[in-house]
Amino acid sequence: MDNSEKLMATFKKATETSDAIDALYEFGIEDEQIVVMTGMPYPEGALERTTEWLRLPYIVIAGAIGGFLFGIFLSVITPHLYRLDVGGHPTVSFPPAAVITFVFTMMATIISTFLGVLWEMDFPEFGPKYYHKDVTDGYLAVLVDFPPELEEQVRGAFEKHNAHQIQRPELQAL
Repeated sequence: MDNSEKLMATFKKATETSDAIDALYEFGIEDEQIVVMTGMPYPEGALERTTEWLRLPYIVIAGAIGGFLFGIFLSVITPHLYRLDVGGHPTVSFPPAAVITFVFTMMATIISTFLGVLWEMDFPEFGPKYYHKDVTDGYLAVLVDFPPELEEQVRGAFEKHNAHQIQRPELQAL
């Protein structure tokens, strides 16, 4: 939206916030145009938002598979590349290969989980952001991006659902 307006409202209760978001949906405002800021986590779907599909499980599974393959390579394939026969023992025995494969699978899983969480959080994120200081005091803030002709309806929806404060948001350095 090139010529869009922004409003931010703070609410004390999650039910009021949810009702205000429902009212915004009725005006044709889409979920991507609404940002809810809270000081504490809420369960998925608690604020009438659509389900957010995370990529984290796929990142973790890819990391585990990569670690498993790397562990197999180190424990099974490498001994065959640099063959060293000692006293009639097999080149690769199961117990050491299992330990090496397990360790590399777990290590890659842990590292991919950590990096996947950073990816999902969009970390690091620089520059000023929209924020309201009441969020740290337990309020919920709703930032909405809408076409200019809907300003009265959006403001009315916020007032109808007991918004504590309605204002034009300012970018702040966090």
